[in-house]
Amino acid sequence: MITFLLILLSANSIEFYTDPVIYKTSIEIEDTVHHATRTEDVFYVEFNCEIPYDELHYQSAENIIFANAIMPFKILDLDRPDSLVDTVYRQFTLPSFSYAAKQQVSFVIQFGTYLTEGRFKYNVEVLSGEKRGVAEAVLEIEKEDYGMSDILLSSEITIDTLGDYLRKGDLRVIPRPSHSYDMRFKNLCFYYELYEVIPEAETLTATYRVLDKEGKTVRKISRSIEKLFPAQAVNCGINIESFEPGAYSLAVTIGDEESNIVAQKEVAFTISRPQRKKVSYEGMPHYDQIQYFLSSSEYKEFKNLPDEGKKLFLDRFWQTRNYYEIAGRFEYADEHYRHGDTQGHRTDRGRIYVKYGQPDEIDLPLPMELAESRPYEHWQYPNGDQYIFVDIRGTNDYVLVWTDALDERSKPTLYRYLPIEKIDLVQ
Repeated sequence: MITFLLILLSANSIEFYTDPVIYKTSIEIEDTVHHATRTEDVFYVEFNCEIPYDELHYQSAENIIFANAIMPFKILDLDRPDSLVDTVYRQFTLPSFSYAAKQQVSFVIQFGTYLTEGRFKYNVEVLSGEKRGVAEAVLEIEKEDYGMSDILLSSEITIDTLGDYLRKGDLRVIPRPSHSYDMRFKNLCFYYELYEVIPEAETLTATYRVLDKEGKTVRKISRSIEKLFPAQAVNCGINIESFEPGAYSLAVTIGDEESNIVAQKEVAFTISRPQRKKVSYEGMPHYDQIQYFLSSSEYKEFKNLPDEGKKLFLDRFWQTRNYYEIAGRFEYADEHYRHGDTQGHRTDRGRIYVKYGQPDEIDLPLPMELAESRPYEHWQYPNGDQYIFVDIRGTNDYVLVWTDALDERSKPTLYRYLPIEKIDLVQ
């Protein structure tokens, strides 16, 4: 039995989910003095942790976005003077922040340890940069409760082809520690194990019931299980596409041919409506980089606002703009227009790309033209605005030399660097 106590939250905390799942196993103990062996039951506690991507502190190097996480954990025996302390280290990477936001990426970490019967308190921390999160709970392990393991809720169960991480036998079982399913998930997948349940006819009946918050059965499925081994794994999936959003629980009952209940467990989960994750003021990349979309006086006023005023301003600002699209422009600019130590979105090409997106047409010089002029790019947008960038020094630093856009400035002192075929645009 698991009694949840606390998930620590603060302004600079990491909110994450921890789902300990307990399995029973046996070990053989050898008495070397009396030359005898005995078999003893122990319990493997598997900790499944789920961290939403935007809870971590990120760095970038060589166009790789990554976050380091340190996870100290401690298990204290509440009945005996004993404890276990260890640390897990993980590094996570993202292809881009816009991808992570759209896909609502979460990282799953799995680790575990062996315990005997008793009461234990665990403490799991997540440290990333200056951010910190803590989860604590009490585990009560009694042998009589484990004719079957706890139920592991999963987002996906497939044949394993990737190796031994998140592996159960020949299956890859991806835990869902949050126990929350939105409309991306068609099925509620789950995994459990049966122990020492040997019916006379070697056949068991598993009954799966989904209960709503009032305890009413909204879905019931029965399956026959041919019991072949002392410990046997079972997995299943229940379609939840037609379920209304809300709180539910999954009840698993194992019975013999006489309809006697030989094992049962229950676990709670929730179903939510499809929704894009709300862009929050804290932590979202590029959220407060709005200078390209304001006049200089407007941006100065924004910078002079108190923190609460900035938050309200940003909330209103993004209500009329597509955050994910603009965040994607920042990432594209940083990847394609970087110059030396200058981030791509801070260069002239990057700034225009962030403000207006992909040009409708980009005119580049032909190889034969480069002998008579410097490299340039001529961008044209559907609204008629045009921009000519020139690599004046031959260092791949393209400067905005000329534009007909009203909210951008040309640089007449640099017109001499324009290619001859573009001079007519300036005159």
